[in-house]
Amino acid sequence: MRFFWVNIGGSVLEVLKGEFLWAPQYGINKTGNMFKPAGWETVKKVKEGDLIFCHKGRKIIGVATAVRDAYSAPRPEYRAAGPRHIAGTKVDLKLTCLELPIDVSLFNQAFIRMHNPTCLPRVFNKTGGCTENYMCEIPAPAAALIACFISENLSINFHADTVEITKEIGGEQATVIQARIGHGPYRDKMLKRWGNRCAVTGIAEPSILIASHIVAWSIATSEEKVDPHNGLPLIPNLDKLFDRGMISFADDGRLLYSRTMSGLLGELRIPLDANISGLSEKNRAYLRRHRARWGFEVEP
Repeated sequence: MRFFWVNIGGSVLEVLKGEFLWAPQYGINKTGNMFKPAGWETVKKVKEGDLIFCHKGRKIIGVATAVRDAYSAPRPEYRAAGPRHIAGTKVDLKLTCLELPIDVSLFNQAFIRMHNPTCLPRVFNKTGGCTENYMCEIPAPAAALIACFISENLSINFHADTVEITKEIGGEQATVIQARIGHGPYRDKMLKRWGNRCAVTGIAEPSILIASHIVAWSIATSEEKVDPHNGLPLIPNLDKLFDRGMISFADDGRLLYSRTMSGLLGELRIPLDANISGLSEKNRAYLRRHRARWGFEVEP
């Protein structure tokens, strides 16, 4: 499977109501010469089952899967701009709109640092803004990074042959929903394992502790969602930093952070030599995935 980012701008109604994408196969400039922007050419690569993040106005507003391979199609009738005789490439979608769109400022710096150079064409420009490329192919780790910020009962299965997007509703999935909102067996078992204390600070006030997933809920398997080893009880400020990849932890429990974070950690009264003791082997395995997701390198 492959992963894509699309800037939908003025074509937003095509996506939201028509559930399709369309780009011209070529354009004609003022001198009469043909040109083929990289962002249009990328649309031709989309295959059935591929995942597409829909971006508009500095927010990811939806996540879609292609229901069939990209194919040649005439210009949509209601499109006024451009020559009518130029055919285009169309992708039919199964779209899931996000009730809480993802602001790109949450992940753009990590994305630029780790993934932007391998995107074809690039998603972000040198100043951190989004490029004007219509569609960009992004690597799988970049897709998983964005998915970490989905803050609703939406789950993306990256482990299938084709991407599966599901909303957790009712029935036997109720336990998963409970785990997502911080209740149920997942939270109880994890807090019990850590003695009802924050794993970092030792603060023993369960009412304020957050059951923070190590591998984000939105990209975890069903088993990982409710595995108490895939989580740490954290006070709210640590949870937010950890959830956004601003900190992580080494296998020996050492706090990991970038140099630019030391000032903020000081303001939050978080010791730079903070350490978690009592990590299980399963905790360490999940933490290795967290570090890889956010680009942390562990010094010996």
